[in-house]
Amino acid sequence: MMSGGRNSGFTVRRMVRMALLGAIGVMLMVFIAFPIPPFPDFLTYDPGDVPAIIACFAMGPWYGVLVQAIKVLVAFAVGAIKAGPIGALANFLAGASFAIPAGYIYRMNRTKKGAVIAMVVGSIVTAVTMSLCNYFILLPFWGIPTEQIGGLIVTAIFPFNLVKTLISSVITFFLYKRIKNFFEEA
Repeated sequence: MMSGGRNSGFTVRRMVRMALLGAIGVMLMVFIAFPIPPFPDFLTYDPGDVPAIIACFAMGPWYGVLVQAIKVLVAFAVGAIKAGPIGALANFLAGASFAIPAGYIYRMNRTKKGAVIAMVVGSIVTAVTMSLCNYFILLPFWGIPTEQIGGLIVTAIFPFNLVKTLISSVITFFLYKRIKNFFEEA
């Protein structure tokens, strides 16, 4: 049984919602992706994390992680992740590192203020997590010279992940209130 909130059972209804949100995430990832100047072109924004954030708010943090996993696995399977398995791993880690803290914080304070705090903390955790993952794993795997990695982290990876998650947070903030009734248990 997953820890997800008021009625935390892993029900068919929740599985259907996770699948739906995962599919929406794939569509957003595939059809709305673009670089954000002045960051390098290999860092692209897509709103595909928004459904995972919605899942973590509506059903709990681990549901957000599962929606992120569904999105990444399906996108990878259909060839939508241009950076291959390393890009898929990076995308999953970014979304999961946001969903876990944001979902737990929002679960304790289900207000607008709680949502804002949850998303700001999630954004910071994601930027730090992805900086560490890129420093120790992802960039070395791509063969980036060690002497360039620190500069990339400071000038591109950390700020990009902060901007990316804050954009997704703003979208979620305005969208979630309008659709949260869909997630209310009958």
